[in-house]
Parts: sequence; structure tokens; C-alpha cells
Amino acid sequence: MGLLDWLFGAPRGACAGDARRDEALAQLIDAVDPRLRLVGTARERLCPAVATALDYADGVAASLAPCVDTRPAAWAASPVLRAFFVRPADVAETLATSQDLQDFLASPVAIDVAQVYCVIAATRSEQTVLGPALDGDILRQDVQQTAVSFRHFRLFAFSASDGAMRRRVADIVLEGLVLAALRRVAERQQEGERLAFAQRLLAGRLQLIEQSRAGLDALEPDSWRGRDIDSLRARLAANSAELHALEAAGNGLEATLQALVNTLSAPDAVIHAESLQLSLDAMNIVVPSDSPGARPVPLLEFSTATPGASRRVAFAASFPRDLVAERRLDWDAGMRML
Repeated sequence: MGLLDWLFGAPRGACAGDARRDEALAQLIDAVDPRLRLVGTARERLCPAVATALDYADGVAASLAPCVDTRPAAWAASPVLRAFFVRPADVAETLATSQDLQDFLASPVAIDVAQVYCVIAATRSEQTVLGPALDGDILRQDVQQTAVSFRHFRLFAFSASDGAMRRRVADIVLEGLVLAALRRVAERQQEGERLAFAQRLLAGRLQLIEQSRAGLDALEPDSWRGRDIDSLRARLAANSAELHALEAAGNGLEATLQALVNTLSAPDAVIHAESLQLSLDAMNIVVPSDSPGARPVPLLEFSTATPGASRRVAFAASFPRDLVAERRLDWDAGMRML
């Protein structure tokens, strides 16, 4: 092994012999911090975590049901489209108003794309309603039922084939895991800065009180001793212990490396995805799967650890490019504005 191989990390360890894992590891280090190559054990510690994350991402992509023909003309025959969209026109409107789709169609990678493959995600809402339902042979009125609706549509993972779309989904999962790790690094850094500032503030207050207790007593009506020095010393000691524990866990490149290992090794805790099989009738009411008129709606339900994020559902979609009216630049109008 030459000097450059030692500096920049020749393939070895758990990722050796697996081109995809080794490429993913190299891209990960380049994207996060190339200086990680200078940490001697970085590859050996990251390779098993990268392998776990890749397997999980592939599993998420594979759990998507087969692509749904997402054309307004296919609405009547598709349980998924009928569940997501009230009318065929809503299918066309969702595609036409997607800025993400317009950006993809305008990009160089979509020049020769005739059939678009992507994922359509939405927020699933459930509401209890009253309606008629059969109880054996008896039709009862005002029976509590669960109605399902979908809103906040978003299209992503645009590709020219089903396989490429699923690979893009896997890449998105990996990107989400890396972003979560970087967020943890940033939060840890902020926590360290907060503790260090509190340490300086508490130490300064303690020093002032010890030097000028008599003068400060007059300003503190809550206690005859003024500010409780023993309590302040205890707070300072507790803060010092927190700061020491944070520093002992590592900082700088070591903290970044450990955050990556921890996050990639437990991907399900960051991005949780599972198959969801809804059984709906024509009014989007949840019914038993063996009920007359029940329609199976296979979806992928997922959530992230991002604060404030809600659970979402998604399905794989496919439609011809010419179904979407692409937005063109009006050069004449632009010149008139100039």
C-alpha cells in the first residue's frame, strides 16, 4: 500500500469486494467530510453501518407495490387512484401542478424520457362518520364508520424506468439517513456550546458572589444569605459533569464518525417504512377485505424522525410524459419586461 492509499483509504475491510458498498462509502465520506479518511479506523467502523443502511434502503424500495398507471383514463379501473383522487380530473391536476415534476421534465436528464416513473406521497386522514351498514341480513343506519381521505400530494424519485425509480428511492433513504446524522452532529455541537457558555456564566457568577457577597445580599430579598452559594456550586458541578461527558464521547471528526455509525446502523429509527394494505369501498370507507365491493389499496406508509413530520403514505406511479403540459419560458414576454 502506497502513501496515497494510506492517506485516502484503499478499499479494505467489510466493503472490500463489494463495489456498490465501497462506492457508497466513498460518496458518504466525500459528502460529509473528506477529512474522515484521515481517521485510521473510519472505513472499518463505517462499512458494516453502510451495509446495514444499504440493505434497509433496498428493502424500502422493494416494498413499494407495482407501479400504478396514473392517467385520468385509468382512474375508474384503479383502486389506488380512486382512493387518492375524487375525480379523474384531480389526477391530471395533481400532475400538472407539481413543481417537482416540472423541474424534472425541464432538466437535461429528462430529455429522452417518454414514460415517467415516480412516487406519489400524501398525508392520510381518517374521520369517523355515520352511515348505513349491513349487520348480517339487517341494514342498520347511523353506524360508525371510518372514512379515509388523502391530501398534501408530493411527487418525487422521478426516473425513466421502474428499476431506476426504485434505485432513486433507495438513494433518497440513504440521503435522509446521512442528513439525520449531520443533524445529530449539529445538535451535539450546539449542546456543547450551550454547556460551555453556561459553565463560564456560572463560574463568573460564583466568583462575583464569593468576592462581593455583602454587597449582593442587599439585592437578594429571597434569602438572608442572598443567592444560595451551595446551590450555585452544585449547578456548576453538574454542568461540568455534562460537559465532561459530552467531551469524553468525542468531538470533531470522531463525533461526526460516531454519529454516522450510530445512525446508519439503526436506519429504522430514523426512517420507518412498512407496507400498508387498506380495504376501502367506493366511498373510501374502511371495510373488511371480504366485503362486497371492497377494493384493496396497497401503499407504503413511512415516517421520519424529523421534528414535526407526520406519517405519509405513498405509491409508485407511471404516466406518459405527453400527459403533462410542460411550462415553457415566454421569451417574448421576457424581452418586453426588459
